[in-house]
Amino acid sequence: MTQSACCVTNAPRTLGASGGSWVNLLHLVAVAAIAACLYASLPEWQRRRRSRGVLMLAPLLAFICAFVMIGFSPAESREPVLLRIALAAGLLLGVARGAFMTIDVDHWGMVLLSWPRDGQAVTAVLVVVVVAATVGPLLSGSAGALVPYATCVAALGATFLSGRALAVYVRSRP
Repeated sequence: MTQSACCVTNAPRTLGASGGSWVNLLHLVAVAAIAACLYASLPEWQRRRRSRGVLMLAPLLAFICAFVMIGFSPAESREPVLLRIALAAGLLLGVARGAFMTIDVDHWGMVLLSWPRDGQAVTAVLVVVVVAATVGPLLSGSAGALVPYATCVAALGATFLSGRALAVYVRSRP
């Protein structure tokens, strides 16, 4: 007995122009993490004092987002060497920026960053990269090839924010 083609319904459903791109739980986690990172960065942009521990929240969320973005692309299309270079360069640049950044610490240990525009720019780039890596493959099948590079940019930004926050945390100790 043979089955006709009309009865085969086990094919996965996909969204997107190419038929192979789809949104899954990883995409939603990455968007939620970057939205939370954006929200956690707002006091810094508004030049409000924050505790030393809260300084570490936005970089942690950005790092979670970058880590989740690694799962966006298949293993054979990832760029592990470029990702390692981005992680090392971001950490080095972030620690250097945090080491030379002017900070103001009051007697309660609350920290005010003197010029937080670098964190604002990096977070904005992270938001654009996550949205592009999530929506791009849905709109165009060829945009899926750029997702590993978007992951590297996200890793660079996340480790920059992490290195900067770590250096400010260490420098603001009582």
